[in-house]
Amino acid sequence: MRLAIAGFNLESVTFLHNPTTLNDFEVLAKRGQDLLDSFSGTNTVPGGFIAECNAQKVEMLPLVYSEAGAAASATDEAFDYYLNEIASGVLEKKNSLDGVLLGLHGALVTTSYKTDLDFLFELQKIIGDQIPIGVSFDLHGNLDPKLTNLVDVMSAYHESPHIDMGATGQRVAKLLIGKIEGTLTPRTVIKKVPITLPSIFTATRVSPLLEIMEGARNKERKNTALLDCSILTGFAYSDVPQIGISILATAQSDISIAQKATDEMALLIWKQRHNLYPKHTIYSVPSGLLEAQGLIKPSGKPVVILEHADRMNDSTYVLRELLKLPGIKSAVPYFWDPYAAKIALTVEIGSTIELSIGGNSSKKAGKPISVSAKVIWSGEPSFSMGGVMGNGRPVSLGPTAIIQVNDVLIWLISANISAINLDPFEQFGFDHKNFDIVLLRSKTHFRAIWETESEKIIIVDTPDWGPGLLDTLPYRNARKGVFPIT
Repeated sequence: MRLAIAGFNLESVTFLHNPTTLNDFEVLAKRGQDLLDSFSGTNTVPGGFIAECNAQKVEMLPLVYSEAGAAASATDEAFDYYLNEIASGVLEKKNSLDGVLLGLHGALVTTSYKTDLDFLFELQKIIGDQIPIGVSFDLHGNLDPKLTNLVDVMSAYHESPHIDMGATGQRVAKLLIGKIEGTLTPRTVIKKVPITLPSIFTATRVSPLLEIMEGARNKERKNTALLDCSILTGFAYSDVPQIGISILATAQSDISIAQKATDEMALLIWKQRHNLYPKHTIYSVPSGLLEAQGLIKPSGKPVVILEHADRMNDSTYVLRELLKLPGIKSAVPYFWDPYAAKIALTVEIGSTIELSIGGNSSKKAGKPISVSAKVIWSGEPSFSMGGVMGNGRPVSLGPTAIIQVNDVLIWLISANISAINLDPFEQFGFDHKNFDIVLLRSKTHFRAIWETESEKIIIVDTPDWGPGLLDTLPYRNARKGVFPIT
């Protein structure tokens, strides 16, 4: 057996104005043997594909795997480029291929509003419908039920933070191999639930999602014919008709088993809709900072402030206030500003430099801050990701400078990457416990580490494009009747 491995992955914030270009995707694109070498042994979707293929002695044809995290909508150029590259790779080896393993997000949107559904539709139109396709989706995907007409097997992450990316890749590969061998006859149903949630409320180890996810796992345990029951919480910052929660269930042979599981889970989730959106737990910036200051303990764990509305890691709202707090040691890891980083790299370590930082992605990111900063470290770091989620994944921050402004340490980076683990500290020789406050811009992924490594997590809302209060966003394409936005 021989399976192609490929991926084109983006979580699209359609409200952002500067699109994610082909060049943005190419920064992290892996091809051919480099794809296998880079992802083998990692807790990633392609890592899971590779692991299962190796376990079952399946030959692999690595094509291209590219992902750009969470950012603005993709250009149509990027969409067409990877579509054609993957399709051409499949067609070239069509006679010797038994199937395709594909890593998608489920919340990809282009500037012309093409989605993952369009990608799969156009892929099938080119390669035909005789080659089985297995697809892995992110838990934050906005799935369209019509996907079941285009994909032979599919599954999604069960966890957020996504500590099970590798397991999901393996699950999809196992299902596809079983279908090709004839040992499985998977039947899949996708059911939509008219609820969308801000990303901060999609942590699967926090109630009530904890109990909902456990309900799905119980269904799998009680009925072995239910091969998978994935709950996708959706992505509230993609303004598309298919926005919202999806339940994806796959059963062996009998589609009624999958249908029953989706119906029951949908009813359970709908009943919990108000509990799933606890907006009263979100602080304003002033109240969040006041709360944080009251929790600081000498030689203890830092307090985490989560500026979750910042989708591009360059908002200045909280940073501006932190710089006004004398005597409080704060860390601001992975602050995206390639322009300031490039300037900082031109001076010697220990030098003081005048910089304007932040607020580059849009006017809603806040005004840039003028600072007089001491350069502590500079370079172009590359390393393997630590922590749990994405463990082993190659990381390149691009031109990077760590600067100190008053009592605040700021990591100026050129690649748009969120800090989700201890890498910003451990890779550069810092101890996170030496800081009073750590400012993060992740959504849920940071929780895999920071729930145990912080005194408390304080969620603050700011005016950027990823707010917790969803009714502040200018939705135009979301279908009617989706709680709490329409």
